[in-house]
Amino acid sequence: MKTATLNKGKETKYLNQYPLIDEEDIYAQDHLKEGDLFNLVNDQGKYIASAYVGRQHKGIGWVLSYDKDEVINTTFFERLFETAKSEREYFYHVDGTNAFRVFNGEGDGVGGLTIDNYDGHYLIQWYSKGIHKFRYNVLSALKSVFGYTSVFEKMRFKDSEIEGGFVDGDAPEFPIVIEENFTFYNVHLNDGPMTGIFLDQREVRKKLKDQYAQDKNLLNVFSYTGAFSVVAAENAKVTTSVDLANRSRALTEENFGVNAIDPKSQYIYVMDTFDFYGYAKRHDLFYDTIVIDPPSFARNKKKTFSVLKDYDKLINGALDILAPQGTLLLCTNNSTFSLKAFKNVVNETLTAEGVDFEIVDVMGLPKDFKTHAHYKPSKYLKAIFVKVQ
Repeated sequence: MKTATLNKGKETKYLNQYPLIDEEDIYAQDHLKEGDLFNLVNDQGKYIASAYVGRQHKGIGWVLSYDKDEVINTTFFERLFETAKSEREYFYHVDGTNAFRVFNGEGDGVGGLTIDNYDGHYLIQWYSKGIHKFRYNVLSALKSVFGYTSVFEKMRFKDSEIEGGFVDGDAPEFPIVIEENFTFYNVHLNDGPMTGIFLDQREVRKKLKDQYAQDKNLLNVFSYTGAFSVVAAENAKVTTSVDLANRSRALTEENFGVNAIDPKSQYIYVMDTFDFYGYAKRHDLFYDTIVIDPPSFARNKKKTFSVLKDYDKLINGALDILAPQGTLLLCTNNSTFSLKAFKNVVNETLTAEGVDFEIVDVMGLPKDFKTHAHYKPSKYLKAIFVKVQ
């Protein structure tokens, strides 16, 4: 096995089980190729951990074990998968939900690898060329531990010459319909980088429906396939979904349809969010609850949007069309945008506007998205409910 030596004084965080091996911490790395297994040692040559090379997030790879003698093979992945499955036993038996994450990267012991269960159809996502080198072991362990109707895969790393798609089992016709908290959604596992639903927002959607949608006029911007709108529609007065992508309208209409909601009873706009803010303001449209869940970065013909730089503009625009006693649901999945920094943006923006407000709920990832205690970016999802007077 190869060896990677830490620069002097860099071993403390790895001794404290930090899982991502930062490039700047390694003395030399030219000998390390994607997929290589290596021993991480301090400047005195003392063993710290076993890891693999999978370049991601400015790291050269991820720690796999703290046992020098552990063999990284199919048995290793089977052991991790058995633990992950047992920790999610609840989700296999709960009524009204049949889609959830069964393995969540570094939270479950292997950074760069996630596996989701969509009602027996499993989706593997590979985040580096390095972890993809273990494909045979992962697939063998998956079949042994979980069983499945079918398996699909997506390549989430750049410069991949390998196309994802169907891997094994009985391939379904898409879309398949999954259930989440007694609401139904269409899912595609082989159509581009996304599936049609973000499973990490499951509990946020439930709270929106249960506490902030009843008899409300709800606006959902960056709506994608309309998941927030669909879950709220049962209780809301009416929902409005806004997304710039042309295909968002049809996908949103289909999700309303599988829940026996007439799409024509709701409003759907294919527009830029900021353009819609202006449109709503000109037409005196006001909303009791506004959901803002933007991508970390977006670009269209007119402008670029960065969640780190421009979130205040989204809040300011929403305030112009928020009804009295209204609620903002503000979300971000940017791992570099800490909860503290996100709260600061919310507080500073609303304070500068001179409005009275209260942060009433703060949410993160659901339990199936297991996080790593010593790696803050694993807690990437932030959702803040704000009551504005």
